[in-house]
Amino acid sequence: MRYWLLAVIALFCSAAGADDFTFAPLDDFEDASPWVKGDPNTDMTQRDSAVVPSTEVVHQGEQSLAFMIHVNWTPREGEEYPRGWPMMSRDLDPPRDWSDQDRVFFWLYTQTDDPLPQDRVLRVGFFIEGEEVVGGPWYTIPGIVPGQWQEISVPLDPGRDWTRVNRISFYVAEGWYQDEDQITFYVDDMRLARRTSPVLLSASASARTAGRGSLALDVALEGQPDPARHSVRCTVTDLAGAEQASFRWRLEGQSQQFAMDLTGVAPGSHHARIELLDGEDVIDSREQYFRCLQPGRRTYLSLISFYSSGVWNGDSLEPLRILNDSAYAAVALPFWGAYYTDPVEDWEDLLPKLDEARAILEIDPWPWVFSNRFIGSPEDASGHASAHAPDPAYFERIPILDLDDETGARADMMKMWRLGVRAAKYWQSPGIVLDLEAYNNYPSYHIKYTAERRGESYAEVIRKVELVGEDLARIIENEYPQCIVWTLFSRLEVISPIEGYEGTVHPVPGHISLGFLRYAQEHDLPCRLLCGGETTPGYYNPNPEALRAKISQRDRDMAPYLERFPDHLFLAGTISPYHDITINTSWMKDRPGENPEIRTLDDFAPMFETLFSAYDWNWIYASSAARTMPYDPAHNEMYTPVLAAALTAAAGE
Repeated sequence: MRYWLLAVIALFCSAAGADDFTFAPLDDFEDASPWVKGDPNTDMTQRDSAVVPSTEVVHQGEQSLAFMIHVNWTPREGEEYPRGWPMMSRDLDPPRDWSDQDRVFFWLYTQTDDPLPQDRVLRVGFFIEGEEVVGGPWYTIPGIVPGQWQEISVPLDPGRDWTRVNRISFYVAEGWYQDEDQITFYVDDMRLARRTSPVLLSASASARTAGRGSLALDVALEGQPDPARHSVRCTVTDLAGAEQASFRWRLEGQSQQFAMDLTGVAPGSHHARIELLDGEDVIDSREQYFRCLQPGRRTYLSLISFYSSGVWNGDSLEPLRILNDSAYAAVALPFWGAYYTDPVEDWEDLLPKLDEARAILEIDPWPWVFSNRFIGSPEDASGHASAHAPDPAYFERIPILDLDDETGARADMMKMWRLGVRAAKYWQSPGIVLDLEAYNNYPSYHIKYTAERRGESYAEVIRKVELVGEDLARIIENEYPQCIVWTLFSRLEVISPIEGYEGTVHPVPGHISLGFLRYAQEHDLPCRLLCGGETTPGYYNPNPEALRAKISQRDRDMAPYLERFPDHLFLAGTISPYHDITINTSWMKDRPGENPEIRTLDDFAPMFETLFSAYDWNWIYASSAARTMPYDPAHNEMYTPVLAAALTAAAGE
């Protein structure tokens, strides 16, 4: 059967129509020989995938290109990663100059009888000769629907040098799918596209990246601006719409940053209206909520580390004393680990240890509680319970998430939470740390996966997940209404649409956060929720410029929720430093890439200062992969002056 244009459904293009672009052919796939399977950097065999021409599923011409994948998790001799990364690529030799192009368009047909993953189905990347991009220049194609042609439009990041493009690649990760899934992607009619006139590709406003008292604007255009005609104007207003400040800049390129003086603009909530002008005419605009920060405020710095688990569960809490001579204002202490399955003790049983810790510490101790207690570990789980849990059966019987307290795990987690909140108040500590990581089974983050595995509707699962957040807030209300809840991440910045469901869908932690925030707002509680930033800006960035870009993007993504919950939702930052890159292991060894700019602790100083000036609350993740050992006297002596100097510099002291 052939699929012709009448069967075409265009899903994702740009906001503008085809008349706003001029097109140039890139690949019509009538000759499939330039395309090969396999990752040229690792495995070219990829025995369970194929790249072949197809005359059966065609959008235009005589044939398309089929990328065929059979997911196979079975380990094979000599194969390092059973769950691999099937890939197809085409090298461009000589490299091509795309510097005057704005997008790549192509048609995609997805054929499968198996359910697609919720958020990641297929990625495409365009590689540039000599460019090193940590994590790869991958674009996740959104909204893929099986059984229909979809026109895909990929923007070309104007911040990259497109003069020497040398490869086009598509890939999937088998870990996104289920074992034995079969899926074929047909690609056809790939074209380069250039805008006929400029539009805003993105525009963000952040009061966190150009120093307190300034507003940083990051503007990216599609289409080439004419400096004689095109400019950008930003107007800052209060929430009532009264103008606070305004400025205008000439556009010299497609990607530019501007700084706007906010002297005289009060800390707190504001709107920034960013307009693209052709002469005096507004041709495109964006509006964003942002918060002005209080100048001169010193960040509150906390230590969060699994090294603390060893101290808390050791023979003595005396090693905590070293933190009194550190740069930290707080430390998170895990009463129960992520895989703890024993019965939860009562309050009276905790008191002796609480008293011992409070007698030793001059800084604030924060209880650290894991939601992993109510997350299941099914037979096909993608997690760590089987390796770390003393009683894996406890987690194996949980139906993905114990939303109805089917096994008692939800009640156990809530008891831990209540005891943790009570301990924070007993210690006179500002708050409690909530770790929402799904250590047992990472797919349980996804509403679609959880609903299908529990046999419930998406709406019902979202309702029950948000009730978990409400119960967390209700316990705060009863035990310690002023308590600050420091989540390591909220995932509110991620939206994962589900076909056929009209509501906004976040990962599970996002809906827990929403349930908490809604209850706190409706009941006018004095508590606050800090989104810790583990997922963005994340533990590692290669340099201050990359960190500032992540901070700015996060402000844009989180703006709707910061505006909705102005009294209850706040942002915190994090970083995971190392002092000697040569001794790093695991993810800390791999993340920096081949030619890292940061090699020693002193190299982190500008990173610390950037982060500490951006957020009033920050935490250091002292990882074992970097052998940070924060309770070692020599390491504490090494880290303390660097952190203290950055804290002072960021506060302008």
